[in-house]
Amino acid sequence: MDSPKKSASAAAADLTDDLVIEILSRLPAKSICRFKCVSWHWYGLITDAEHRRKIPQTLSGFFYTSYRGTLEDLAKMLPDFVGIVGDEEPFSDPSLTFLAGYNSIIPKICSNGLLFCLCWKDSPRDEADYVVCNPATEKWVVLPDSGDESISLAYHFGFDPTISPHFYVFQIIDTDENYGYIGDMNIYSSEAGAWSQKESGWADELQLVDRGAVFLNGMLHLLTNDFKILAVDTEGKKWRTFPLLEPMTVSCFCRGALAFIGQSQGRLYFINMRANDPSKLSVWILEDYDSGEWIFKYSISTAQIFGEKNLMFERDYALIAIHPECNMIFFVYRCEDLLISYDMDHGKVCVICSLKEHLCDRPFLPYLPYVPFLSDSLAAWG
Repeated sequence: MDSPKKSASAAAADLTDDLVIEILSRLPAKSICRFKCVSWHWYGLITDAEHRRKIPQTLSGFFYTSYRGTLEDLAKMLPDFVGIVGDEEPFSDPSLTFLAGYNSIIPKICSNGLLFCLCWKDSPRDEADYVVCNPATEKWVVLPDSGDESISLAYHFGFDPTISPHFYVFQIIDTDENYGYIGDMNIYSSEAGAWSQKESGWADELQLVDRGAVFLNGMLHLLTNDFKILAVDTEGKKWRTFPLLEPMTVSCFCRGALAFIGQSQGRLYFINMRANDPSKLSVWILEDYDSGEWIFKYSISTAQIFGEKNLMFERDYALIAIHPECNMIFFVYRCEDLLISYDMDHGKVCVICSLKEHLCDRPFLPYLPYVPFLSDSLAAWG
């Protein structure tokens, strides 16, 4: 009698290529990476340019802003990309030259394969657009002005093709230009092609931590300086506040909350520096989204990662991302201009590469995690 393993292999060999791709298209990206090792034939199927459009993708690298100034144009900035996998990247030019008519292109936020950028025009040079683009398909759209003459505190962006084929932009209005308190919100929906004004459903006198945001479960999540995580849905109808536990509340007078929020495997992560030991980071997971229950998951030694003690979060190094399919986090290390990954399950440190941009004399650049979205069927482009 054939063993179950041999029977399964024989059954898989009988499948047509179309059926294999159809099955793989329903699996998570983490499984797809493993199945590349089944055989050279499967590797060829999975990496084929046409098939990749149907198969979930994983984190391939990070977009960041590269300074390209010349004597004639000192302010010129363009996107660049640092890859973390060996496969060929799904775009021809990380500078996004298909965005015609712009002198400087500054990537601000990346969400599931779409980039939200601030683009300064060739002419007139003092005017700019907010643009959403897909680097893989070179589709793009210029956002209309929100029409709100109030001071904008921040823009945030969200796209999740598993929930909706449309993207959303959140413009947070500043209630006080001197203190930066969160006010009302304007939300752009690519489905409606227009902005809608929403009155804030959060408490008064809240200040944002300028350290990213998380779009998860169809809601935007933001961190505040008084240690709350705020959430709002894409219609401005649901407003939530997630309080943090006392050990999660570590701050600095100059830099505010010494923490980072991200998402992996469908859950919200919170990483903060320890109050009594700056060489340690604590990792928390929102175990139950409905009840707001946090659990402590990992303790990380930054001395182990960087080989030095007494390094400060956001001064000597920055947390830039959590891998969407596994418990791996990514750092940029200012002292050596390095991109580093850390596997939290196995305690493994990996220096991925040296960074092109010298960080010692500049604020930290935002490194935006990029997961390719290869479909041409995005409803946002009309």
